[in-house]
Amino acid sequence: MNGISPLIVSVSPETVNIYKGSALEQRFLVTYEIGNAEKVTKAAISVRGEAVGLLQKFDVAVQPRAQVDFLLTAGSIDLGPTVRFRVRCAAGDTDWYTMGILPTGVSSQISTPQIGNVTPGYIAAGNSRPPGSGVPVTIWGAHFAQGCTPEATVDWTPIELKNVLILNNQISTLLLYSDLRGRPVSARYLSVNLEVTSTTGMVNEDTFQLNFKD
Repeated sequence: MNGISPLIVSVSPETVNIYKGSALEQRFLVTYEIGNAEKVTKAAISVRGEAVGLLQKFDVAVQPRAQVDFLLTAGSIDLGPTVRFRVRCAAGDTDWYTMGILPTGVSSQISTPQIGNVTPGYIAAGNSRPPGSGVPVTIWGAHFAQGCTPEATVDWTPIELKNVLILNNQISTLLLYSDLRGRPVSARYLSVNLEVTSTTGMVNEDTFQLNFKD
């Protein structure tokens, strides 16, 4: 609306290396464009994670097209454990699905149980939670039926899900905060944002997602 159009053309590499819930130090090359750059007073790139917020931010050149090389140094920020779900049914078991990945959807060509999404996509950290409390989780999929059993692991250690309710192709359950040990569960990607500020003070941004690579 304000006539400026930031665009992240590419980020290389397109994945971020993760080890034990932390982003490893890694160098990235960002190619970006700014439409109507003459109307822009400031441009910045930030790296953010759902549930954990800002990891890094720095100013970049205001140019129609440019590249910037930066080193991601966010190893001190806890991105949380890997939380995975599957559903076991008489008709077969689903594949393991990792909380925080982008929804995969289900295929009408497959007649056995499938998981297409798990919500919420991330969980904020919290150390002071009442005993026995947890976050409601919904497993969305296909071919779920009474008698199916959801299973979960936190960093590959099995945990017990509570309050399981099977509905129409979805399963509602409770993931205990105690099983997360106060840690967040980040979405399984980081967002690289190009933010530009116009001469009138309006702000536009474009986003590129870096998927986690364990």
